[in-house]
Amino acid sequence: MRGVLIMLAVARTAVRALRGPVPVTCARRHAPRRAAAAVAEVQAEANPFSIVRDDLKLMKLRIKALVENTLDEPGRGGGARSSGRSHPLLQEAAREFFERRERAFRPAVVLLVARAVESTEKGKPVSARQCLLAEIVEMMCTATIVHDSVLEDDEESMLGNVAHRTYSQNAGNKVSVLAGDFLLARCSVALSQLGDLTVVELMATALESIVQGGVLKAQARQAGVAPSLDDYEGRVRLKTASLIADACRSAAILAGEAHDSEVANAVYDYATALGLSYQVMFDTIRYHQILELAHVAESDVAISERILQEFISSPPVILSEIADVNAATTSRASLKKLSGDVEAASGLNHAVALSKEHAERAKSALGLLPESREKQALLMMADFVSQEDQVGLQREKYVQSRADAAPV
Repeated sequence: MRGVLIMLAVARTAVRALRGPVPVTCARRHAPRRAAAAVAEVQAEANPFSIVRDDLKLMKLRIKALVENTLDEPGRGGGARSSGRSHPLLQEAAREFFERRERAFRPAVVLLVARAVESTEKGKPVSARQCLLAEIVEMMCTATIVHDSVLEDDEESMLGNVAHRTYSQNAGNKVSVLAGDFLLARCSVALSQLGDLTVVELMATALESIVQGGVLKAQARQAGVAPSLDDYEGRVRLKTASLIADACRSAAILAGEAHDSEVANAVYDYATALGLSYQVMFDTIRYHQILELAHVAESDVAISERILQEFISSPPVILSEIADVNAATTSRASLKKLSGDVEAASGLNHAVALSKEHAERAKSALGLLPESREKQALLMMADFVSQEDQVGLQREKYVQSRADAAPV
């Protein structure tokens, strides 16, 4: 809650200025090896990440330079050189998240939309402004992840990020908040360089939506009540889908489309449904992860209040409509009992079906776009986010490491 409130203050400041898990697969014996084989098969085709590989490399190089240099360095805000570099600990905290196991699929979607709308020739990079927009999306997303890693009082430091593991829980929380704010400050500078007020306001509004979604999620956690499906999807629209949806509309605008054109609305609807599909499946995977923790943990100490709220707020539990769900406690036995209720109600099947339903809606939204390899890649991305293990979104080295560790 502390991280979310501070992020809200930063977001409000940014908006005023600009206007003026590790997902893991289900615990199945041969899933990692099948996942590795699936990645190899996809790599044989022109998958979404292959099409924008060069664009993503350029984006990462630019982000690296942006993170490592200070705001007042020449060319980074117009001021004279002062300290020369940002604080090493902030750099390290930010770098850990840029190297997470999940691919940078949000900026990849934005770049694919930009290429599709601009009809960018194969082998040529997207425009500088589109690349900058993708950078902003990745930094905003990473800032959210950093802020979300702030630990509650009943959680151990080892459950946090590099800052928590290096220092104490309290110091790690402070660094996490600062590192997230640090990235948001970089976003503010980058936004000012886009040169399009409509896009700047759209992206500032996306940041505001992320914070609103985070506040709603924190309030629900404090109340200790499982959300309804409408409440859950409302939060997801704000916290997850708004960023990629507003970014895709922005990409269309930078490509020459009007704010409310059919194309701009189509890519916005696509990205909104894509974000919903992604988060439903991500949280379903998290359900499996927590359930596995309940089976392997040696005591109930491992089940914190945050973990309990994540569990009862996951799509499989929500869609099971369990009458006494709010009576669940922070114990392994309680989580196992809930999982039995989920199984009896086919909650997992309903959650997977919901993710795939949103994915199909995303595909349908692209119907008016002309055929192109970028459009096909966007359609494939909808399949990736709704995979039951989301293996298509994971970096090859992590998929391969799971395959190597799998029992024979």
